[in-house]
Amino acid sequence: MSSEFPPLFETCQPRNDVLDGSLQEDQFAASLATVAHDPNKAAPNYREASLFFEMTYPTEGLKTLLSNLTGRFLASGTNQETDYTSSILCLDTRFGGGKTHDLIASYHLAEHADDISNLSDHLLPDDESSAEAYDEAVEEGLSVDSAVFVGGHVDARNARSDRRDPNAPNSKTMWGEIAYQLYGAEGYEELKEYDQNRTAPGQNKLKDLFDIGDGPALVLIDEIAAYLESASAVEVGGATLASQTLSFVLSLLETASESDDVTIVYSIADTAFEEEAEDVRKLIDELNQIGRRQHKTVTPTDESEVGKVLQHRLFEDIDDEAAAEVSQSYFQLYSNSERQFPQEATDASYVDRLEREYPFHPTVIDTLTEKIDTIPKFQRTRGALKLLARAVYYRWNNRPDHYERHWVRLYDLTPADDAPSGSISSTLHESLFEFVDLSSAVSADIYNDDGTAHAQLEDRKWTEKGIPALGSHLTTAVLWHSLAYGEQATGLTRAEMNETLGHPDVRFDNYDSALDALAGSDMSVACYYLYDEERVRFKSDPNLIRIIDQRVDNTPDAQARSRFEARLESETGTGAFEPVPYPESPADLPDKASTPQLAVMHMDTAPVTKQLLEDESNPESVPEKVQSLYQKSASKQGGDVQSRVYKNYVLFLAPDDERVRSAIDEARHLEAIEALLDDSQQTADLSGDQIEDLKQRRKEKYGLLGELVRGVYRHLYYVDRDGLTHITINATEANGGTSLVNAVEETLDDRLIRADADAKGVAFFKQKLWQRTQDSMTTQQLVEQFAKKPGLPYLLSTKPLRKTVAKMVDESGYTYWDAKTETVYWDGDADEHPENWRKRTPFADSPDVRTTIQDTDVKVGNDYVVYTGIEALLDVHHDSIQPPEASEVECAEDGCTTMVEPSGNGPAYCEEHQKTPEKTRCQSCGEKYNESELNAQGLCPDCAQPSGWDTATSQMAASRAFNEVRTHALSKAASGGAPGVSQVTVEVVGEDRLSKGSFIAQRDAFTDRSDAVSVRMSYDVKTSTGSSYSASYQGSLDDFSRVTNQPDPFGDSFNVTLKFRVDLDEPEPITDAEDDVLAELQAGLGQTNIDVKIQARGPTEVPSEATQ
Repeated sequence: MSSEFPPLFETCQPRNDVLDGSLQEDQFAASLATVAHDPNKAAPNYREASLFFEMTYPTEGLKTLLSNLTGRFLASGTNQETDYTSSILCLDTRFGGGKTHDLIASYHLAEHADDISNLSDHLLPDDESSAEAYDEAVEEGLSVDSAVFVGGHVDARNARSDRRDPNAPNSKTMWGEIAYQLYGAEGYEELKEYDQNRTAPGQNKLKDLFDIGDGPALVLIDEIAAYLESASAVEVGGATLASQTLSFVLSLLETASESDDVTIVYSIADTAFEEEAEDVRKLIDELNQIGRRQHKTVTPTDESEVGKVLQHRLFEDIDDEAAAEVSQSYFQLYSNSERQFPQEATDASYVDRLEREYPFHPTVIDTLTEKIDTIPKFQRTRGALKLLARAVYYRWNNRPDHYERHWVRLYDLTPADDAPSGSISSTLHESLFEFVDLSSAVSADIYNDDGTAHAQLEDRKWTEKGIPALGSHLTTAVLWHSLAYGEQATGLTRAEMNETLGHPDVRFDNYDSALDALAGSDMSVACYYLYDEERVRFKSDPNLIRIIDQRVDNTPDAQARSRFEARLESETGTGAFEPVPYPESPADLPDKASTPQLAVMHMDTAPVTKQLLEDESNPESVPEKVQSLYQKSASKQGGDVQSRVYKNYVLFLAPDDERVRSAIDEARHLEAIEALLDDSQQTADLSGDQIEDLKQRRKEKYGLLGELVRGVYRHLYYVDRDGLTHITINATEANGGTSLVNAVEETLDDRLIRADADAKGVAFFKQKLWQRTQDSMTTQQLVEQFAKKPGLPYLLSTKPLRKTVAKMVDESGYTYWDAKTETVYWDGDADEHPENWRKRTPFADSPDVRTTIQDTDVKVGNDYVVYTGIEALLDVHHDSIQPPEASEVECAEDGCTTMVEPSGNGPAYCEEHQKTPEKTRCQSCGEKYNESELNAQGLCPDCAQPSGWDTATSQMAASRAFNEVRTHALSKAASGGAPGVSQVTVEVVGEDRLSKGSFIAQRDAFTDRSDAVSVRMSYDVKTSTGSSYSASYQGSLDDFSRVTNQPDPFGDSFNVTLKFRVDLDEPEPITDAEDDVLAELQAGLGQTNIDVKIQARGPTEVPSEATQ
């Protein structure tokens, strides 16, 4: 800390009784009656004259009073001439302004002068000689007859003050009691008749009374108004004791004004009894107007002396140089700051005040003497002394450890000092809150034992950063500014707050932030009774925040959760991914390839907890429910569960467990605000500004709820090559603008294939999409590859795929077959003749062949097939392709120009030169036939009987493939007969072919026919470094079980081919009994996710005895 700000705890030393907390309540309760009439019950610092004067700061008023009394006593007792001739001294100040202290000082001067060792310090500067003279006179026997009458100490029917004196009469009036105290029994006898009859004595009678004494007499009167109020109820003849007492006071003052021996010191406590006190003032005014000796009015403590009084009583030592240094530095802080301060704080004279009242900041003195003093029963100087003694005790015993203190501040009057007795908290609750009840504000907003008051919650934000407890500083300062009556009860302005709180090490912006939070910008710390209006203050009525919170407390959790879920639905949005809300079972999340699905998990089903995020055994932090839904699918609720096929097209959004609660709380607040606005009875009690505030809060809460809901669903799980991958997304922009679906799109933008994307290249097509063991794939299968293969992009439109297929046909040798129109798309030359094109005319001339292709020609479905080349296409569709239309050509004989129709099977000749065609052997019996007599399989009519069926499928699910084959066979059956199956080839395709093949090999359909089953398998792996590995198998089903374990993949590319072939000696009939090999394979593999390609053949009819 800079030397320009000397630390408070090093520059000021409190008195021991303040520091150890032994300064008791009764030491502040100065009572003239107790000191005079029952001194054993008075605190030592009031009872003992020496201690009293040591602890008492000599104000100008006290010096004036004691100088006047000393002069009067000397003039009366020793005949010394003095300048002090005022016989009537009026302490006319507000209650608690030091008057009782002055009356006690006057009493000790009269009764215990020999115990006062420092009298000269308490007289005016020019009266030091009077102090010495008075001390000598007392030593020589000067005695002052004194009487003390305290109106609040007695009652109107019995004015006896000293209950310890057994000889004291039961006086009935003020005058009877004063007479006895002055001159004992003799004095009382002088006025006994007047006392007993309650009739006021006149001036002559009072002169007789004072003649009894032979020296100075002092009458101290306090709380006249209190006595008059009581006396007004006692009838005396046709009047009251109050009117008699007023007459007596008039006579007493007139008598004193004409006497050199009698001095009257009195006060008027006007704050409690204004009417009676005004009557007394009128009497005094009358005396002045009469022209008698002028009474002297004494102000015990001037406004500028309060700080000195407090300093003197509470501190043993204060470093004056430090006071000057701190004061100058703070004045510079106020003067040079861009912040606003009250005008006084920037006036040059303010430096003097800072220095004069150090270590008490002037805002503390002002608040206690101007605002708190408006509360009934708060005694100005005495009340301030009591509160600040406790503040010093608490602060010195609870010093802040991370910043320096330079002043005793208003926030040092903290409710955190909550000892059962004498503490600041007890003073608030037992005294001040009786008139301005802010007890609820303290417990809810400033301080409570469990540390949950709003200011305490706000403090934690700052103290964690090494910044003072700004929340408590603010609210405590505002509390004291709010404890007032009438016009003064207005809280404080921002300029006043700057002065009250300003500290060189704390930015004003931080105080602004703290106040904003406490006033409602942060609902977690928003105060219930704080009003941040033109002036900041606490009120006893709850503010709008409290009204809202009461509604919040009564809003069921189910209602808040329902609001959260409804908002989640709207914040999810739509787009590239199809939202699936709250899937619980595999059937809730369809297994489909059409659109990527975004599963939005329920907050209770798959919350992402801190424990899950830290689980090293689950590096991607995948919730168990998410993993289960990713792995499994089902076609209906309660149906069989199977492995999910289209895994790449399922994504998951899961809620952050730590964020769920705050979002639900926000939903609860919004529900509460809307319920308030809908409650006409409640809104009738609100002001127009409050209703507008509610509407604004509703708008803000609505926007914030959306932001929080999107912030909750920040955990995205999508499929990469190794399975589910976890990433956090950001969809928390305020006021919407980004739905959860949009946020997922933005996060995975580089994996989205949109409609405007370009065609993919041949490498992507071959390595990512094409099934390497296949020579054909339907465009539907290509689409489904995106949904199946982990890590592939998301195909949001088929247009880029259609562009890609067209590109593969144009540039990479692939061909495309449109089964609907039986059209071939081929990038061959006009004269190119494919090897397996069995027509003599050019293939390109066929009306079914197109040698150019556009993406619009490509369609998606199972009827649209891409082949690796023209030969692969012709192997399947040769007979479906029309040859070119016939046209006349010249005879093929040399020199002959006769025009003839072309031959579809070689050269064409005219009739003259027609040659006998060569015959072709039947592929079965070997006999020679004209080529036109053989069928497509090269069989003669005899060998082709009975006719058979033959079909092949593309890659598809096993259940579908076997069903299509059986359906095809049944459609070829002769009327009334049953087809048969004689040969079946099952090729395993897709991933994990060997493990799937091992499974297939164990099906009953194969094991029951093991002698008829053969297996062909090849396994090839190549690495980028040139390494390779190959294995093959060809043999029986039984031996195949020994070679199905495959090595772990280690290459950049590998190729597996696996085929099962069943050759039956006798065809098995295909009937409704479903005991043929096709039906059994369909039953054994139908519920799996295994993909196959099937080739099968058999007769269209089997003998009837075979079906028996």
